[in-house]
Amino acid sequence: MATEQRNGIFSRLYRTRIIVDKGATRIANLSLLFCIIAALTAPWLFIGSVIAAMALGCSFSRVRNAAEFCGDFNTVVREAKDNVRSAVDSFTGSSQT
Repeated sequence: MATEQRNGIFSRLYRTRIIVDKGATRIANLSLLFCIIAALTAPWLFIGSVIAAMALGCSFSRVRNAAEFCGDFNTVVREAKDNVRSAVDSFTGSSQT
């Protein structure tokens, strides 16, 4: 599978959001990519969370191409890496380049 095609799939899964609302309050805004990974790695936790949310009266919706998440997937990964590095550096008091 070509890198561009793979990045396109990950980007589409990342931009597709699963929104969980309870009334006017947004409970969660999760990427479909995260939901798939969660369902595959911890299905009991994923299914339990969905059942609990439904029992509490939460509503689920799907948004394709969410405007705030339309960045390039490589940029998203790079920014996440920088954020994690910054958080670790601020916690440990060191800085690596």
